[in-house]
Amino acid sequence: MSESTRRVALDIMGTRTPPGAHDGFAGLDERDRALVKQLVTGTERWKRLLDWYISAFSHRSLGKLAPEVLNALRLGAYQLVFMGLPAYAAVNSVVECLRAKSHRGFVNGVLRALARNQGHVEMPSIDDGPEEYAGIRYSFPDWIVSRYFESFGIQDALSLLKVQNSPPPVTLRVNTSKTNRGRLLEILRQAGFSAEPGKLGISIKVVGGRTVSGFPGYNEGWFAVQAEAAMIVTMVLDPEPGDLVWDVCAAPGGKTMHIAEMASDGGVVVATDVSRDRIALITQSSKRLGFDNVLTAVLDATDPGATAGAFERARLPMCFDKVLVDAPCSGLGVIAKHPDIKWMRREADIPEMARRQTLLLDTAARFLKPGGALVYSTCALTREENQDVWLRFLDGHREFVPVGERVTFDNGAALDMAIGYGYLLPHVHGTDGFFIAKALKRHG
Repeated sequence: MSESTRRVALDIMGTRTPPGAHDGFAGLDERDRALVKQLVTGTERWKRLLDWYISAFSHRSLGKLAPEVLNALRLGAYQLVFMGLPAYAAVNSVVECLRAKSHRGFVNGVLRALARNQGHVEMPSIDDGPEEYAGIRYSFPDWIVSRYFESFGIQDALSLLKVQNSPPPVTLRVNTSKTNRGRLLEILRQAGFSAEPGKLGISIKVVGGRTVSGFPGYNEGWFAVQAEAAMIVTMVLDPEPGDLVWDVCAAPGGKTMHIAEMASDGGVVVATDVSRDRIALITQSSKRLGFDNVLTAVLDATDPGATAGAFERARLPMCFDKVLVDAPCSGLGVIAKHPDIKWMRREADIPEMARRQTLLLDTAARFLKPGGALVYSTCALTREENQDVWLRFLDGHREFVPVGERVTFDNGAALDMAIGYGYLLPHVHGTDGFFIAKALKRHG
């Protein structure tokens, strides 16, 4: 691993930009890009535990350190503790990356002390308090740990925390309008990829650090990158040929493309989002995958009047057979994929999330035909964003009747929505964490 690779990683940590958006990232080869992503996401994932290790050998309070110094310590500690690199490889190069030479001696001393003594660092015990133990051991903020304990119980919560620290493989959804899973698996394996059937008949799991756009079949539109939990949302919606479907919060478009595929042969999906740039991603995906039944519009669906105006200006339909509200949320269910959510999200964000989710459902209800189906989903694991929002919506819209569903995976596991809603849980189903609910709108 080169010093330039660590330099780019340290810069990304300081600017909080995604690796792919950093200027230095473009100049790296594919192997070094994968290493940068590993360093950045790994350090982010284990930040609290790394700080525990660093604190054991630092005579300075971590809160008083300059951001670059603290990030350098975390980057070095991650390589020592989780990558098992020797001190001469991990420490020297990180120290040389520091622009402020006056801090190099301090960083060098702390990291070398950690390298010599990491096996002797005293860790918190669960007997001293399960929340602090779990927060440090699994590197989560206290408020998430507390909520998991309350929602799932201590043992299940510990299992969930553990699973959410495991980086998931890349999951592909086969574009069955162009190929089938067996053929795509064969092509990927022949190209040297470690590819296996997923939990669903349309999914493939790929392990490896290569860029997805370099996968065979990408340019031909043979697959979309999509988590299995997200695929299940569309399966619950169950769009059929000829259906007119509204995907309310559509960007970046994974579910939109799945809907377009299932509703082809006369069906149309209207994909909307508040961001024009993100709507552009949907247009790109529909071209790559070969779907001409996707219409788009930029609008804020929390305002029904503005939504109607946007539909009218774009000459789009205003009455749909099926509506999907995959609402913006806290994102706690996808922490395994996006560990920065642990530290960026605040507990105080959740009430505002729930308020906007309620507004989105209210708008969706107005544009759904009698007899039509409404699906509400989030990648959140908080009651306030999920069943509280959904049950409050049903209470205020008596024309909607909950629908029981059951989706069975190839391995026998299942999403049980017998009461009209249910959870996909990482430690139970081996998927992202999702909440999914469905209801039909009565006639009359």
